Amino acid sequence: PYPILIAYAEQKDDVVQAMTKAMIELFPKYKDASPGINGWALERQNFTWAVPYHPGAIAYYKSIGKWSDAAQKHNDKLIERQKVLAAAWAEAKAKPAADDAAFEKAWMALRAEKLKAAGFDPVYQ
Repeated sequence: PYPILIAYAEQKDDVVQAMTKAMIELFPKYKDASPGINGWALERQNFTWAVPYHPGAIAYYKSIGKWSDAAQKHNDKLIERQKVLAAAWAEAKAKPAADDAAFEKAWMALRAEKLKAAGFDPVYQ
């Protein structure tokens, strides 16, 4: 298991940067404190994961030379993908459905259609 720290997109960059810095730089003080916590070790960070990084976290990783052009490219694609999904979700919610099962079926079809049209694999992530 890997721990994750999640922030809303609207969270201030400096707050997220400070929190990321604290989690990484204070790691020696809390490592081995609980199962899975060792995932916070800097060498275990996955910069091409399935969820976009917050700009504040990116700023911290850049400041220590750990954020690459490849990580930025991947992150930019994840953000683009999230925008496609958000627009599809708004469209799906605006359409009436007979019941939850009908909505789910329509949502999954629309989701796949919009992701594919934008050049994303609808099965990935």
